Amino acid sequence: MKPVKRQGPRFAGFMSTWWVVFAGAFAHAVSTGLAYFGLAAYFPSFEREFGWSRTAISGAFSMARVESGLLGPAEGYMTDRLGPRRVMYLGTVICALGFLGMSFVNSLPMLYVTIVVGIVLGSSVGFYIPVSVVVATLFRARRSLAFGIFRTGPGLSGLLVPVVGLMIVWWGWRAASVASAVIIVAMGWPLARAIGGAYERSVGLAESPRDTTARGAAAKAPAPEISLSVKEVLRTRSFWFLAGVMGLRQMVTEGLSVHLVILLVDRGWAQEVAAGLLGVSALIGVPARLAFGWMGDFIEKRLLMIGLLGTLSVSVLTMAMTDSSTWFMAGLVMYSLCYGGLASLQEPIRADYFGVRHFASIQGFSRMFVTAGSVMGPVSAGFFYDLTHSYTIPLAIFAGSAFVSTVLMFFTLPPARDSRR
Repeated sequence: MKPVKRQGPRFAGFMSTWWVVFAGAFAHAVSTGLAYFGLAAYFPSFEREFGWSRTAISGAFSMARVESGLLGPAEGYMTDRLGPRRVMYLGTVICALGFLGMSFVNSLPMLYVTIVVGIVLGSSVGFYIPVSVVVATLFRARRSLAFGIFRTGPGLSGLLVPVVGLMIVWWGWRAASVASAVIIVAMGWPLARAIGGAYERSVGLAESPRDTTARGAAAKAPAPEISLSVKEVLRTRSFWFLAGVMGLRQMVTEGLSVHLVILLVDRGWAQEVAAGLLGVSALIGVPARLAFGWMGDFIEKRLLMIGLLGTLSVSVLTMAMTDSSTWFMAGLVMYSLCYGGLASLQEPIRADYFGVRHFASIQGFSRMFVTAGSVMGPVSAGFFYDLTHSYTIPLAIFAGSAFVSTVLMFFTLPPARDSRR
């Protein structure tokens, strides 16, 4: 009988960190699927039971996006001060209480409170910034790949929407809301303990010369990582340029995502097919998140982002100018790949530029720009469509915005290099 081969320290070191990334991706997928995309499944029930207008119901989402941007700096500061574990516990409780509160909704203001102050706020506090801080801290040499894996969560979260829909059909929307609260706690509480514990055991690794993905890499250790305070970061041109890039990119992707289904219906596609293509678009981005996350560890992330933003501009312009379904689908595939690739690079390049010591606070300030783009994109597309009864001008504006972000990214140098110009 052959003796069992023991796993060496290299394998042990690998598993002790990478499991955090997969756990974080799972948490991100479940929270996004239930607390963001899954909320759309409740809308028909609200409309039938209460007779509220679609504008009134969807306003909760717009307010949630604004709240996310305004409270982003506070969420980041709280994570830096209290640590990811405590903040994940807090966010899990808030999100679960929001779902429980929604099960008792009987008025429109109560719906707004439960979604904005409960579900969306709790999901943001508990499952995005804290986990991204842990990933940024535990990884350096393979940070981009780690974030690529982590960011597959939102891409896969759409698979939960049919599950939410089935719960509503089988049990009713109030019971489905309670079930979502139970799922959030059952998933979030143990993951908060595990992921937060991994961070606390590894607090010194960001300043250590070794690579956390392999214990034997000390001999090839990289130079000490940059570590800037929040005040120092806010005084750099790099931060503002990078925040502008992220805001413009979000304006394009959020605007197109919100209007894609109705845009396709206007072009003659069946509504169920158009809705299915939105889900397919999200799934197409999943391999791009992994691929560009992997490439970001070997190729300068700034150059990758320049290429992706430029291609994003071309893809949106293609969809704006063509009447051919074939060319439109080609543009949509390019768009989806760029969307996924950019999603996996935004946190790693921020950590590379400014360090991880105050990563949560820096990310919180950046979210104000992302939120502005999230609101401006859908609103501007709707405004110009109402004026022209066509999506050609909105898509052309999005293509121009992506081009501007490409140029801006070209001048977004790391703070050390930027200061020497």
